[in-house]
Formats: sequence, structure tokens, C-alpha cells
Amino acid sequence: MSSLLAERGSIHVHVGATIIVKGRSPDFDELVGHVESRLNLVPRFRQRVTPTPLGLDNPVWADDPRFDIRWHVRRLALPGEGLMAELREVAGQILSQPLDFARPLWQLFLIEGLAGKRHAYINKTHHALVDGVSAVDVGTVILDTSKDGTEIEVPDEPWQADQPSAGLLLVQGASERVARPLRTARKAARSAVRMPRSTARNVIETAEGFAGLAAGGPSAPQTFLNETIGRDRRVAFAKAKLDLVKGARGETEATVNDVILAGATGGLRRFFERRGAEVPDEIVGLVPMSVRRPDERNELGNRIATLMVPLPIGEPGALARLERIHAETTRLKSSKQAQAASLVIEATGWTPPTINRVLAGAISRPLNWNLVISNVPGPQLPLFLLGRKIDAIYPFVPLSPQGHALSIGVLSYDGGVYFGLAGDRDVLRDLDDLAGDLALALGEQMQAAGLEARVAAEVAE
Repeated sequence: MSSLLAERGSIHVHVGATIIVKGRSPDFDELVGHVESRLNLVPRFRQRVTPTPLGLDNPVWADDPRFDIRWHVRRLALPGEGLMAELREVAGQILSQPLDFARPLWQLFLIEGLAGKRHAYINKTHHALVDGVSAVDVGTVILDTSKDGTEIEVPDEPWQADQPSAGLLLVQGASERVARPLRTARKAARSAVRMPRSTARNVIETAEGFAGLAAGGPSAPQTFLNETIGRDRRVAFAKAKLDLVKGARGETEATVNDVILAGATGGLRRFFERRGAEVPDEIVGLVPMSVRRPDERNELGNRIATLMVPLPIGEPGALARLERIHAETTRLKSSKQAQAASLVIEATGWTPPTINRVLAGAISRPLNWNLVISNVPGPQLPLFLLGRKIDAIYPFVPLSPQGHALSIGVLSYDGGVYFGLAGDRDVLRDLDDLAGDLALALGEQMQAAGLEARVAAEVAE
């Protein structure tokens, strides 16, 4: 529930996407019926955050007795000629509105009238809801891998709300408050008994290293990306072909994520110069990345750590930027920072609770990092919604905490790499320029690897 606490004032922490679809838009009633039937697969999407009486425990998820599918699924039409610039404006307005905590924390908008015989969807889902259903959001629930629909059996029983009484919530909250420490103590004791001495020593060293990270951490310069932000957002898009992004690694041992970070760094360098701002030697990106070891390749569970990566924005050479970033991410993946971040995310029983508080403080202090860059590998096959092919998916990553005016979300899908830039509406009025700069910098990375390729930013058409 930590992401619920982050929702305050000008900060809202829903994630989302702008989805471009080929063909004419479906009948709205057909869409509503489709979404409603799929919700039977994920009951959480009919539940709302419900406080426990007297605040005895954390809020719980409980069915919303007044659930209204047409409040969550809505329809809009683009003005004018239906250009991408107009779609981005509408997306920025939708994503600027916080979700209503009195209702289930998601919405889906059908956007009609996009030029080129297309239509679009804009979805937003609160991060707390995404966490609760293992990163499933409403966008993935309603999509299919076949034009003919899904073979998954969808329950067709009419839904009825099962709302717990205040008395039951009071009893559950009081019981959980007593039981949770006991469960944690038992788990910690079992882990301590089974834990080899070397592992125990590593845990202590990791905790000490993480405390050092919180106290110091990388040095992030104060830039125009870190001004006070309001609640309104704007978005911008860029795209590239996945095979060209892979080819931009050249003869290096860099990863695709390294190439993306290098392209973003080069784009930010251009953007700083365009604005006439001083270009620092480095800025710091908060970057989720895999820290799975080769011997863990076939194990289940996430091994994702959120690391603070120095980005060499002052380096003018595309190849040199890539090499520096690859060296830095390689070092960080085996560092105490990665061990500590992964340790907390896994939330094992013997993790000291204080580390969770240290983590929250470490990654929220304004000068520890300048922006978020989040790259999510997506399906490399086409997806469909009501028989219509998904053409592009541009992710939205929230701006949080205060003082962070830019985030860059990246999603690979069906042979493409799609960049969704989110910025504070006032601080980054020129966000479209940054999308163009990022696209040019990606082209530079490809050319540095010997590829004859250019990348086009997705701008008004």
C-alpha cells in the first residue's frame, strides 16, 4: 500500500498507456460488454480501497457495491483532423486527473476519430492496483493474441458485490495487527536457523551498504528537470524498430537496455543544448533492471532492482556514451546497491523493517536522481482488441515524488520499441522537442554501430 501514501497533492501514481489501433472503432456497447466480461477474470478490478475501522490495520480491497462499468469505460472523440498532436493533448489531460479512491482504481477511454483510419485507447491504473494483481492492468486483460478472440474460458456468472461489514473489518484488522508480527517472527526465525553463516554475513553487509547508499548515493545535479511540479501532465512519443535497437549494440557487450539508456542520454544532451542550459557531466536515472544471475535463469519470481545509474550526458560521442553506460550498469548489477534494492523488493522475512523506510527515503530525496527511465520487454507478437490489431503502445510512467518533472517509459512490442515521455505541463512545455531529440540520438547510436538507419519521432500527422 506504499503507493497509496505517495498519492498526494500534485503527485498521482497511476501507470497507463496510449494504445493505437488499426481500423474503425468498435461499437461502444460492444466494448463495454467485452471489458465487463473480462473483469470476471480479475475480481480486483471491481474492488475499491476500504479503510479498516479505527485504523487498526492497512486498508483492504473490498467489492464496490455501486460498481458502474460505464464510469470506468468511457468514450471521447478527437477534435479537428484527428492528428497525433491532438491525441497527445487528450492523453495528457486524461492522465492529469487523479483516480477516485471511492471507486476501483482504473479507467479506460476509447478515443475515436484518429486520422489514418485508426482509433486509440488511453488506460490508467493506480500503481497499488497493478501491484495487487501481479502487474496485470486493464489493458492486458482485454487484449487477445488472435484476431478471432481468446480461447480462455471466461466465467459468465452475474457479478454480485460481497461487501464486508464494518464489524467484520474491525475484527479482521485487529486480528491481523496481532498475527502479522508473529508470522514475521516465525519466518525470520526459520530463515535464521537455515541461513548459512556466510549468507548471514552478506545480509549484514548488504544492510550496512544500503544504509551507506541512503546516506550518500550518487550525486545528482540540480537541473530544470527537478523544479517544483504541478498536477498537470503532457505526453510525447517516439518509436524505433527493435532489430535496429539490437543492432546498435555493435561489437560491444551492451544490452538492449544499455542502448535505450544511451539513446535517452544523447537525447537529453541535445535537449539541454536546445534550451541553452549548462550540460552537466552526468545526471542520474532511476532505472529498474534485472539482476538475475545466470544460474537463476530458470527460477520463478522477479529479480528486478531499481538502481540509480549515472548517465554521461556530457559525453558527445554516441559509442563512448554506450560503453560508459554498459560499464556502469554491469558494475551496479553486482553492487551492494543492487543487492539491497533486490533484497527489499523480495521482502523476505528476515529483512529488517527499517530498510524499507530507508529505501523510501533514499529514492525519494530530490537530489538522489533526476528522472525515471523504465524499460519493459513486451510481447513480440501482435495483439488484438475486438478483432482489431494493436499498432503501437506508448507507456506512461508517473512523475513521483515532487521535484521530478520528467519520466521516460519504454515498451517493446511486436518488433517495435515505443517511448512514452511524461512531463510536467508547465515545466516541460517543449516535451515534443525532447521526443525528437531522443529519436535523433537513437539514430546516432545506430549509425555509430555501422547501421544506415534513422528513427522517426511520432509527431503530428
